[in-house]
Amino acid sequence: MKSILYKFNLLPVFLSLFLPFSEVFSLDVNVRGILKDSEGRPISGAKLFLTENKFVSRSGKDGSFEFQHVSPGNYTLVVSAPNYELKTERFEIKDLDKVLDIVLKPSLLEGVAINVTAKTVASDFLSTPQPTTVLEGRQLQRLRGQNVMSALENTPGTATLTTGAGTSKPVIRGLTGQRVLVMTDGVRQEEQQFGDDHTVDLDAFNVDKMEIVRGPGSVLYGSDALGGVINVIRSKAPTAKDGAPLLGGAISTNSFSNNKQDAGAISLFGYHKDTNFGYRVQTDTRKAGRITTPNGTLPNTGFHERNVNASLGTDGSWGNFYVDSFQRYQEQDLYDNPNESPGATAYQTVLHQKTHAHAFFILPFVNVELDAAYQRNNRREIEDKNRYMPIKDTLLDPSIDSFSKAASVYQVNKYDYKQGLNLSLDTTTADAKVHHKEWKGLKGTVGISGMQQRSNTIGTEPLIPGYGLSNIGFFLFEEWKLGDFSFSAGARTDKRSMDIRANADLGNLEQTRNYSASTGSLGTVWRFAKDFSLALNAGRGFRAPTPFELFANGVHEGSGRFEIGKDSLRPETSLNYDASVRFANDKFQAELSVFRNKIDNYIYSVSAGAIDPDSGLPVYRYRQDAAKLEGGEFSFQAQAASWLVLTGGIDILRAIIQKNVPPEILLNPGGTDPNSVYSDIKNKYLPRMTPNRARLGLRFTTNKLFGISKPYISMNGTFVQSQYKVDKLETPTQGYNLYDLGFGGEIPGLTNGTESATFDVAVLNIFDKEYVNHLSRYKEYALNPGTNLTFKTTIPFTLISE
Repeated sequence: MKSILYKFNLLPVFLSLFLPFSEVFSLDVNVRGILKDSEGRPISGAKLFLTENKFVSRSGKDGSFEFQHVSPGNYTLVVSAPNYELKTERFEIKDLDKVLDIVLKPSLLEGVAINVTAKTVASDFLSTPQPTTVLEGRQLQRLRGQNVMSALENTPGTATLTTGAGTSKPVIRGLTGQRVLVMTDGVRQEEQQFGDDHTVDLDAFNVDKMEIVRGPGSVLYGSDALGGVINVIRSKAPTAKDGAPLLGGAISTNSFSNNKQDAGAISLFGYHKDTNFGYRVQTDTRKAGRITTPNGTLPNTGFHERNVNASLGTDGSWGNFYVDSFQRYQEQDLYDNPNESPGATAYQTVLHQKTHAHAFFILPFVNVELDAAYQRNNRREIEDKNRYMPIKDTLLDPSIDSFSKAASVYQVNKYDYKQGLNLSLDTTTADAKVHHKEWKGLKGTVGISGMQQRSNTIGTEPLIPGYGLSNIGFFLFEEWKLGDFSFSAGARTDKRSMDIRANADLGNLEQTRNYSASTGSLGTVWRFAKDFSLALNAGRGFRAPTPFELFANGVHEGSGRFEIGKDSLRPETSLNYDASVRFANDKFQAELSVFRNKIDNYIYSVSAGAIDPDSGLPVYRYRQDAAKLEGGEFSFQAQAASWLVLTGGIDILRAIIQKNVPPEILLNPGGTDPNSVYSDIKNKYLPRMTPNRARLGLRFTTNKLFGISKPYISMNGTFVQSQYKVDKLETPTQGYNLYDLGFGGEIPGLTNGTESATFDVAVLNIFDKEYVNHLSRYKEYALNPGTNLTFKTTIPFTLISE
């Protein structure tokens, strides 16, 4: 394994010697044109994306645009502008300049955007192989919530597993945790996702776009993508084609009345023509108090976070390069079950740092993409916010000698980071992809990806042992366009090695675990009419067990459990089938998807029906059985009039488990209750599955209202079914209906070029409904938040234009 990784690390060195000469091979051919609306008026500020070369351009005031130094070949140009239909234009470049005249139709539909996650080249809504949702622009601004994943709560097939207001994990088609891969700009996030309370450590402000792919992505991204992939496209340094000033910026705010939360961000960015470099820096902070429910306030549910971001980038006819770095620090109070831990004030702190370098080089016959990233995650979970409580107990205990008392005081004061749970995780990733250009309708990618991790257990409560991990993967993905059909196929092989360090407190010995897997995918998209497409897919996924699932043996304050792993767990493998029918034009968009995902060796934890005598927390044990998840999604948006947009959808999920008798029971049949074993096997439902739900919304809009440009008024309803199909000792939840109101638009007098200042006001849960979200970690002992008034603003500005 180490020799393979050593060879892999040499790859960028060889490429760096060759790629500087790539510009020599480029021909001086340009693509230019004019962008107009259906009445012949120029459209300014539109974004034009040349997918094969990842070139980006903006249309000028007269609607003109240009791509310089483009080599011959077949290309796809995607044009997007607010309040216009997305336009995809395919053309061929030979040895002469290409001139395009593009006309966009007016449209109020949102989310009809290009995505770069579902396959190795960008695709639009009708041509993407898997069901995909894209959030960007004003839609993303309106949905921006108290954490980065809040925006997903009402998207098709997607929900969030929450711990209070500051922590949420994405759930796609019933799968969450390390079965849903979260990435930033195509690079995986590694933040110890094993805990229900472990949020996605990303800044909610610094996001340009979010792409949600429903269905396995193991072929392109390796382990952990059984359920789907979420790619967060972060705001980065502008380049020459963005038309940025020398120094500009934006101020954004978020306020939420329910927990008295306030958040603010300021960013500065610019582009320097002489050096051809752009830059961006941003900082923000967020602070919240206790959650208020219709039955009162929940103690110990506040949080505080701080974010710092910086990026630097450049581009040209040779390709592009950028470096992006961020740091996030969060303090989160954890509300434990008052029946088990009355008056508890547990909390956690998380520090996440990540630096990502990206390069994209354009060559005559191929394009080469390189990514390297390093990230560190440090997580602390402490039984009590008052760190000096243990000292007091120690000092007043007559059975402890004076030396031990003095040592305890010294340790807690000087080395308090050793108290409680303290885990650090260092991750280095490197990816190289070679995209060959289209030849007779065939285009694709061959790639290699590597990851190395080192985890240390520092605190006095070692939940998991320290370990080192190495992973190497090779993949090939090809797409062939033949008339109205597009066929895709991919294959991947992964090898993973974990070196587990001995830990006497957990009872595990030093050992090495090796895993390997081969995955594949097949798919086709049939454009059987101009506005219709049919997509069929089959994919095999893979996920290796984590050290937490294998060796956990102790108190996990974040989840409020005493968790016990199982060291004989095998890797999960899945076989997924899905089919989608789609329709899209300037007035109506709809998608109907159905899926079936069968997972062998599904790893999950269940209540053991016992209480740990020392901590007073319920005991949960990991086990492994065969799971099957089936269901579908229907979503639509329709422009019913020039001032009205209707949106809606339905999600349906059925998840069952085929249980086996645990082997440890067979080793001790005399100490086993047969009725308990029979009752367990009889229960067929997976725990914590998303309830069936429906959504319906209205958005009224016009050009101007009381001096406000592009105002809107929205009314939305969410209708959630009762969830009684639960695991043996899991708490069922009743159904509920929630209603929200919203209003917003552009702030008069604060337009900055093509960017406008915006505001959004909303009232969530307007009727103060008492309800329990089945995916809330507090569902057994607390209601969800009541009425919440939110206010958001974004104000762009320019300080130095040239």
